[in-house]
Amino acid sequence: MAPKKKIASAAAVAKEETEECAPAEVTTTTTPPTSPQTESLPSACNAVELYATLQAAVSEDPVKLNDFVRELLQALSDAECPDAPLLVRVRTLEFISKYGQHVRDGNALKKIVTSLVKILSGSEDTPQLLVAAVQGLSSLGPVSVLDKKWEYLSREGADVLMQVMLDEEGFAESVRQAASKALDSLIQTAFRPVVTKLLHWISDNRETEDEDQLKKERRMALTRLRKLAHTPSLQCQWTEEVQEHVLSLIVRVLPTVTVQEFVQLTSIAASLPIVRAEAGVPFLKAFLAQNAINTDRVLESLSIIGEHIGATPYDIVPVLEDAGLLTTPVEKNTARGMWHAKVLLLAARLATPDNIDKLYNALLEQLAHVMHDGSALPENMTTLEVLLLAVMAAGQKKPVEMLKYLNDDAFVAKCMGLAELVGQMEPLLIYAVKKRVQKSSAGQKDAEVIGCCHNVRVILSAFSAKHMPTGTLTESWLHKNKLPSVKHTRDPAAMAKATKTTAGIAGAAAGQLGVLPPPPGTEEHPKKRSRGQESGYNKNANRNKGGWNGNGRYKRARRGGAY
Repeated sequence: MAPKKKIASAAAVAKEETEECAPAEVTTTTTPPTSPQTESLPSACNAVELYATLQAAVSEDPVKLNDFVRELLQALSDAECPDAPLLVRVRTLEFISKYGQHVRDGNALKKIVTSLVKILSGSEDTPQLLVAAVQGLSSLGPVSVLDKKWEYLSREGADVLMQVMLDEEGFAESVRQAASKALDSLIQTAFRPVVTKLLHWISDNRETEDEDQLKKERRMALTRLRKLAHTPSLQCQWTEEVQEHVLSLIVRVLPTVTVQEFVQLTSIAASLPIVRAEAGVPFLKAFLAQNAINTDRVLESLSIIGEHIGATPYDIVPVLEDAGLLTTPVEKNTARGMWHAKVLLLAARLATPDNIDKLYNALLEQLAHVMHDGSALPENMTTLEVLLLAVMAAGQKKPVEMLKYLNDDAFVAKCMGLAELVGQMEPLLIYAVKKRVQKSSAGQKDAEVIGCCHNVRVILSAFSAKHMPTGTLTESWLHKNKLPSVKHTRDPAAMAKATKTTAGIAGAAAGQLGVLPPPPGTEEHPKKRSRGQESGYNKNANRNKGGWNGNGRYKRARRGGAY
């Protein structure tokens, strides 16, 4: 199975990483790896005796386990052997899961990880043994945070545990649930190494034959990382040092992920306390320090990051000048033009008094380019909306100059022309969206288009009246807009369909109840008979018509008539 193959290779990766990260680990230990009494093990020593020896060693003080490292390694070797008694193998791994955190020998720690991975990747399918193995991996969390050269223990442990969680064919449900709980425990004891491994999984873009497996891995890692960022009980783990580490990793990972993953990672980075404290500026600084705005992807990335930046002074005009974004005309009908406009909007909101003049003039030129002569709307209405909002943001910081510009007859004429076109288009747009609502095919994009059209109309109408818009306008792409309500009228086609359905139901009911009588007014329709007459239950009906009654006496008919 593919996941189990990867688990098998994880041991080799762990070995390589150990040699790279900790070259002196093999020879340096905090306690002697062997005690004087364990230099020569008796050949008759079996797995049961080894387990008993280890139990006796930790009965008084678990730290004494470091004096029995040789016995521990021998017990692990026996646990790997399928011929050893299953109970002893399970008890040995449970011993590791309970006392493994007290081991301080580098060789022993590496051997523990290798043995546990070997058991999980082998052909063994006994749930008790596999559950004990995954619990043993999580027990090494406290050791891994004692020294950076031992962080690989938790990183590789998290990697193997997530592989077990994903492998539905190779492991039973109980084992995968145990791996999930073990990962939660590992997060509590070794938060930073696990977060590092999650980000490595998200950025893993290796070539593999099983692309679906790779997507599952990235999806799981992103889900776990998002959970770590928003779980209240884990907030104490997000120290300032961890936040800076995670922020730097996210910035390095962003160029390798998809747009959907980029949006989620950006949201996670923006939620970090050190980022929120400064309205997102640390995230923006870190991104601009690592990326030059010279590609469409970086431009789009910056426009997405800008959605999480608050209105706090920060000068990004020099960066935009170096990229030529102030002088390069905004493309009217492309996605790049929309990203370009959003970056200019970000600059307008963050503008400082030192650069507002240059930015204000550049925004007016870009708006004049997009509006042209006011006789036609651009294909991408969002670009026009963004530039109008950017001019408003810059105009609020230069109110006198903005008021003069609003009294320019040429500018007012353009605004009036475009406002008229938007006023003609908006009812048609709402009608089209309502039709989609009736067909249950309308979505958030349709509501966003209506919100965009509304914002453009409001701003252009205000500019046509030579004043700034009153009230608060929300960006159509940032907030959830409502779809227009539709009145449910009687549709002839729907009514005909309902009538046909009703007739079908009636026919089915008639088939169940029997043949219905002919309708009234037809020859076949019988007259209503009096109750109790001509029925099988009135045996003396003829007698009661004026003949002899049941007692043999002649009696007059009850309901009129002659004798």
